[in-house]
Amino acid sequence: MVQSLSNQLEGGIFVAHSTDQAVARIEQSIPYLVILSGAHKNWPPAFINRLRETVKPLGTTIVALTQSHEPSWSLQEDHPGIDGFLVEPLSQDILHLVVESAVAKTTL
Repeated sequence: MVQSLSNQLEGGIFVAHSTDQAVARIEQSIPYLVILSGAHKNWPPAFINRLRETVKPLGTTIVALTQSHEPSWSLQEDHPGIDGFLVEPLSQDILHLVVESAVAKTTL
Protein backbone atom coordinates (compact mmCIF):
# COMPACT_ATOMS: atom_id res chain seq x y z
CA MET A 1 0.00 0.00 0.00
CA VAL A 2 2.80 2.42 0.86
CA GLN A 3 4.52 1.89 -2.49
CA SER A 4 1.27 2.29 -4.46
CA LEU A 5 0.52 5.59 -2.72
CA SER A 6 4.08 6.72 -3.39
CA ASN A 7 3.59 6.01 -7.09
CA GLN A 8 0.31 7.98 -7.14
CA LEU A 9 1.85 11.08 -5.56
CA GLU A 10 4.61 11.61 -8.13
CA GLY A 11 7.80 12.20 -6.22
CA GLY A 12 6.38 13.79 -3.12
CA ILE A 13 7.03 10.75 -0.97
CA PHE A 14 9.68 8.10 -1.23
CA VAL A 15 9.95 4.61 0.24
CA ALA A 16 13.60 3.63 0.70
CA HIS A 17 14.58 -0.01 1.07
CA SER A 18 18.35 0.58 1.27
CA THR A 19 20.79 3.38 2.01
CA ASP A 20 22.02 3.40 -1.59
CA GLN A 21 18.47 3.75 -2.87
CA ALA A 22 17.75 6.58 -0.43
CA VAL A 23 20.91 8.51 -1.34
CA ALA A 24 20.27 8.13 -5.08
CA ARG A 25 16.71 9.42 -4.73
CA ILE A 26 17.59 12.33 -2.45
CA GLU A 27 20.31 13.42 -4.89
CA GLN A 28 17.65 13.70 -7.64
CA SER A 29 15.23 15.83 -5.65
CA ILE A 30 14.20 16.18 -2.04
CA PRO A 31 10.77 14.69 -1.27
CA TYR A 32 8.51 15.93 1.52
CA LEU A 33 8.22 12.45 3.06
CA VAL A 34 10.81 9.66 3.32
CA ILE A 35 9.71 6.26 4.60
CA LEU A 36 12.53 3.97 5.71
CA SER A 37 11.46 0.36 5.23
CA GLY A 38 13.09 -2.67 6.79
CA ALA A 39 15.05 -3.48 9.91
CA HIS A 40 16.85 -0.66 11.70
CA LYS A 41 20.20 -2.39 11.17
CA ASN A 42 19.84 -1.32 7.52
CA TRP A 43 19.75 2.31 8.61
CA PRO A 44 22.87 3.23 10.61
CA PRO A 45 22.62 6.35 12.80
CA ALA A 46 25.32 8.10 10.75
CA PHE A 47 23.25 7.62 7.60
CA ILE A 48 20.06 8.86 9.27
CA ASN A 49 21.92 11.95 10.51
CA ARG A 50 23.28 12.59 6.99
CA LEU A 51 19.82 12.13 5.52
CA ARG A 52 18.33 14.54 8.07
CA GLU A 53 20.94 17.20 7.26
CA THR A 54 20.37 16.77 3.51
CA VAL A 55 16.61 17.19 3.70
CA LYS A 56 16.65 19.82 6.46
CA PRO A 57 16.18 22.85 4.16
CA LEU A 58 12.84 21.50 2.93
CA GLY A 59 11.65 20.23 6.31
CA THR A 60 11.18 16.69 5.02
CA THR A 61 9.46 14.25 7.36
CA ILE A 62 11.35 10.98 7.93
CA VAL A 63 9.46 7.98 9.30
CA ALA A 64 10.40 4.33 9.78
CA LEU A 65 8.13 1.47 8.78
CA THR A 66 7.90 -1.61 10.98
CA GLN A 67 5.69 -4.69 11.38
CA SER A 68 3.19 -4.96 14.25
CA HIS A 69 4.11 -8.57 14.97
CA GLU A 70 7.87 -8.00 14.92
CA PRO A 71 8.90 -4.43 15.66
CA SER A 72 12.27 -3.90 14.04
CA TRP A 73 13.08 -0.46 15.41
CA SER A 74 14.05 0.42 18.95
CA LEU A 75 12.80 3.41 20.91
CA GLN A 76 12.45 6.72 19.10
CA GLU A 77 14.91 8.28 21.56
CA ASP A 78 17.55 6.03 20.00
CA HIS A 79 16.84 7.55 16.57
CA PRO A 80 16.53 11.33 16.98
CA GLY A 81 16.73 11.88 13.21
CA ILE A 82 13.46 10.02 12.68
CA ASP A 83 10.22 11.93 13.12
CA GLY A 84 8.07 8.90 13.85
CA PHE A 85 7.18 5.30 13.17
CA LEU A 86 4.50 3.66 11.03
CA VAL A 87 3.33 0.16 11.91
CA GLU A 88 2.12 -2.19 9.19
CA PRO A 89 -0.48 -3.03 8.26
CA LEU A 90 -1.34 0.60 7.55
CA SER A 91 -4.76 1.86 6.71
CA GLN A 92 -5.02 4.16 3.74
CA ASP A 93 -6.50 6.84 6.00
CA ILE A 94 -3.46 6.82 8.30
CA LEU A 95 -1.09 6.98 5.36
CA HIS A 96 -2.98 9.91 3.86
CA LEU A 97 -2.83 11.75 7.20
CA VAL A 98 0.94 11.24 7.39
CA VAL A 99 1.33 12.53 3.84
CA GLU A 100 -0.89 15.56 4.53
CA SER A 101 1.10 16.32 7.68
CA ALA A 102 4.40 16.08 5.78
CA VAL A 103 3.12 18.40 3.06
CA ALA A 104 1.88 20.91 5.63
CA LYS A 105 5.24 20.80 7.42
CA THR A 106 7.12 21.71 4.24
CA THR A 107 4.86 24.65 3.47
CA LEU A 108 5.27 26.34 6.86
